[in-house]
Amino acid sequence: MAMNRKFKWSSASASVAGNVRKVNEDACLDMPAVGIWVVADGMGGHNAGDVASRMIVEALATVRPQERPSQLVDDVEDRLLQVNHALYRRSVDDPGSGLCGSTVVVLVAFDRYAVTLWAGDSRAYRCRGTQLEQVSVDHSEVQELGPSGRHGTEPAQNVITRAVGGTGELFIDVELRELQDGDHYLLCSDGLNKELTDAQIGHHMATQDARGACKAMIEQSLQGDCIDNVTVVTAQFREVR
Repeated sequence: MAMNRKFKWSSASASVAGNVRKVNEDACLDMPAVGIWVVADGMGGHNAGDVASRMIVEALATVRPQERPSQLVDDVEDRLLQVNHALYRRSVDDPGSGLCGSTVVVLVAFDRYAVTLWAGDSRAYRCRGTQLEQVSVDHSEVQELGPSGRHGTEPAQNVITRAVGGTGELFIDVELRELQDGDHYLLCSDGLNKELTDAQIGHHMATQDARGACKAMIEQSLQGDCIDNVTVVTAQFREVR
C-alpha cells in the first residue's frame, strides 16, 4: 500500500570558491544518515559571510532523527531561528562589524516525504523523470517586484529580501512533497544558476546519479567566468520494493 512506501537515498556535495574569489563564503551539509542536506550562502565579506554560513551548518550538523517527522522539521526551524538571533544580536551589539548573514536552503527526508525549508535565494530543485522544477521561490527583489520593478524602477539583481541574520525576526518558507521513485533533488547557492541554465541543470540531473550530477555541474560552472562561489548538494531517492 502507498502508506507503507519506504525510500532509500544517495547524495553528494561539493563547494568551490570559483575562478575569481579567494574566499568561499558558502557552506554545505550532506548527512544522508539523518536525511538532511543544507546549503548556506554567506554575505558580508570575509570574516562575516563565511562565519554566518558556517554557523548555520554547524547548528544543523547535530540534528538527530526524531520519533515524528514534525519534530524533525521543528528542530531544524528552531536551530535556524537561534542562529538568526545570534547573528542579528552581533550586528546590534557591534554596529561596526557590518552585515553578517546568510541565505539557507534545507532538504529533510523522512518516510515517503521530502520537506524543503529556505530563506533567501539559494535554491532547491526537483528533477522527476526529465522534468526539472524549482521547488523554492527566491526571496529577492527581482522575484518579488518582477523584472521591471514598480513605477519603472528596475529591481537590483543581487538584492535578497530575506536571510538568516538579516532582521530580528526570521520567516522560513516550508514546502512538503511526496516522494516518487527516482526523484532527484538539488540544493545550490546562486553561484550555480548564474553559470548554468535550467536546461543544463536538468540535463545533468536527469541523466546522472547524485555523485555524477554534482561533479558535472561543478565542472561546467568552473568552465565559465564563475565569479561567485558555487555549492551543489544532490540527493537521489529510490523506493524500497
